[in-house]
Parts: sequence; C-alpha cells; structure tokens
Amino acid sequence: MLNYLRKIISYENPVRIIWHWLRGLIAAIGYNFPAKNMVVIGVTGTNGKTTTSHMIEHILRFAGKKVAMISTVEIRIDGKVKPNKSKKTTLSPFYTQAWLRICALKKIDYVIIEASSHALHQSRLFGIPFSIAVLTNITHEHLDYHGSMKNYARAKKILFKNVSRNCNRKEPRRVQNIPHNHAFILNADDRFYNNFVEIKCNKKVSYGLGKGDLQAQNVTNSKYGSKFAIRYEASQVLVDLHLVGSFNVENALAATGAALNCKLSLEEIKKGLESFSGVPGRMETISSPKGFDVIVDFALTPDALDRLYKTLEETTSNRLIGIIGSCGDRDKKKRPDMGRIVAEHTDITIVTDEEPYSEDPKVIMQAVYEGAKKIKNTGKNLYLIEDRYKAIEFAVKNAEKGDVVVVTGMGNFSTRTMNKGPIKWDERDVVREVIKKYS
Repeated sequence: MLNYLRKIISYENPVRIIWHWLRGLIAAIGYNFPAKNMVVIGVTGTNGKTTTSHMIEHILRFAGKKVAMISTVEIRIDGKVKPNKSKKTTLSPFYTQAWLRICALKKIDYVIIEASSHALHQSRLFGIPFSIAVLTNITHEHLDYHGSMKNYARAKKILFKNVSRNCNRKEPRRVQNIPHNHAFILNADDRFYNNFVEIKCNKKVSYGLGKGDLQAQNVTNSKYGSKFAIRYEASQVLVDLHLVGSFNVENALAATGAALNCKLSLEEIKKGLESFSGVPGRMETISSPKGFDVIVDFALTPDALDRLYKTLEETTSNRLIGIIGSCGDRDKKKRPDMGRIVAEHTDITIVTDEEPYSEDPKVIMQAVYEGAKKIKNTGKNLYLIEDRYKAIEFAVKNAEKGDVVVVTGMGNFSTRTMNKGPIKWDERDVVREVIKKYS
C-alpha cells in the first residue's frame, strides 16, 4: 500500500512534503539535535560526492582529528568502519540522528555527510546545523524525481542555505573551540556555479583546473594516478595522488577546500591526499594474470561515464571493452545517452542487465542498446547479452594483454535488485571469479 501511495502522490504534493518534514522534525527532537555540538560538513553534487566525502574524512583523520562520516559506501566513526548496505546515499532521518547521537557521545569533532538531492528535498537532514557545504557538480540525473535541472539544483541549494543561516548564529562553546569557518566550496566550472555563489556566506572558495581561488595546475595523468600542483592564495604544494583522472583531481580540490576551512595547512592536506588509496567500487582495478585489467566503477550518469572513459582512453595501451546497463525505476531519459557514450569511447561495447527493480529488464536494455547502435555495429563491436554474469564472462574471455574491461553501475554493492527482489551480487567478487575461471 505504501509503495502504491508513493507512485500516485506527487513528490511536490504538500501532504508528502509535510510528511517528510514531520519525520525529520520528530527524529531531530527525539535525539535532542545531536549535531549541534559538532562541525558538520555536507557534500552534495551529481558525481564525485562519495570520493570527495571519503577524501575529507581521510585528510582530517590523517591530521589527527576525531572525525566521522556517512556515505553511499561506508559509515565511519573515528576510524571504525562498517559498510552502508542500504543503497541509499543519505539514510533515514531516524538512522542519521541516532548515528549523530553516537558521534556526539564519542566526542567526535568533525562529521562529513554525503547529502543527496532526495534527502535534502525530503528533510532527512532537518535539524542538522551544517558549517561547510561542498558542491562537486550538477549534471543530468534524477529528473524522474525532480522534473527539471532547475528543480534538481534547487534541492541542492537547501544544503547551502542551511550553512548561510548558520553563518551568524552563536555556536555552542564546544563548536567554537573546534577550528573551522562557515564556508561554501564551489566548483568554478559547474554550469550552476552562479546560482550558488549568490547565496550569502562568510566565506566562499571556488575551485577548478587552472581556475578559481583554489587551483590544480600542471596536471599529468597516468594509469597509476595524477600529479599536480595545488595553489591557494600565496601557497603551493605538489601532490602525487594515487587516483586516476582529472575528475579525481577536482574531487581532491573540493576536499582540500573543506579541509582548509577546518584550518588545516596545505602541507597537512598534501599528506592526507597522498596517503589516500581510494573508495571501494570506485575505479577499483582487478588485474588478470593474462595482462589485462578489469575496472569496477559505480558511474550511473552520462557525465560520469563520459569522464571515466575519457580518462581511460588516455591511459589504456590497447582496447577498451565497456559493459553497460541501467537501473530500473529511475530516470529513463538518460539510458540511450549512456549507451551512446560508452559506444563512443570503447572498442567493444556490451549492453547487459543491471538492476531492473519493477521494470521489464528487456525494455531497459533495449533503450541503452538503441543509443549504442548509433555508434557501433551489432555483432561486430556491439553485443547485447542479457545475463550480466555472461556479459562479464564474454568480456574476460575476449580480453587481451593491455586491454581494459570496464563494468559500471554496481560499484561496491553486495546485492542486485531484480524483479523478484534482491539477489546476492558483489561485482568485484564476480569479476575475480570469472578471471580465475579463464586464467
């Protein structure tokens, strides 16, 4: 009945909005607004939220701070980790407030929360006084929920307006003693930058590749990582980041902006970035004894796929083989674009099933396939293999030395949601099993 009501009642229906607001209010009151005694950093955007959140957590913890984080991938308190198995970026207000209560009892100073547009719109983060807001980027995603890019950006703004309201409020004594500024960290290259920079805040830091207040300069990429200089005001440090791609350099800049406003020095930030090894299921590489690599990544949007494959084109010595599907019960308009983008950047494209939820998986695959067909020829360099395991098998069996196989969409998830419900599925374990089978 609840699922039926969700389908027939609009996301903008006042009843639904009030319902979400009341849940957020009750959760915050029930746990006595536990975030009020900590510096809370919110990270939002379409792509890069998870990696940026993990970078901030690692930099602060590496600098000796007491820090906690809740992300799409993991839930951490002072270095203790447990996986986030919910498949939700931002959890329910009751879970979040209960978790914040534990953080407060453990005397955590800094909390990083990966904030989705759904959570912001649904008041899941009600009652949390954010001090720092980070925007990675805003690209095509979740239009099935928000209806338009304008509405999508408006939902993201809720986080920044939260910080804006808190800028001139008197903070509890404990928070006053934790080094921090109230600040916006904004991607200077994002198309919505001007919409966010106009919101009032004591401090705004723009970042970008060769532009903004906080810059990455002289960037060089290899299959092993990226080297670049971070310049801020009159200071500069050279960074050897063990993550591949210019988009991860941008994530590093966003994390640097947040850390600077927690009063860390560029030298401290450099040490944190250079010791950061990545996020599970985000460009995670699994090597075959036959000399090719398989990369498992979460990329779910056209922009994320485009960035991922452009990076891999620069660093791959032989062929790129892409495995692509799309999630059910989500934005349908992006599916052909996703197929087209992967086909544009790969030598062999394989369309397969992902997580259909309540939709017909064949309809989803066909939409992705139609986009790929604009670029590739069926049976020559384009294949439709409905079974995801068999699709990975096909790619691994046909991979040669120097090739890179890319499988996107599932990342670190431990289940796939099919028509009949979830099934056990860890993409990384599947890849390892198939590689072993054909080695």
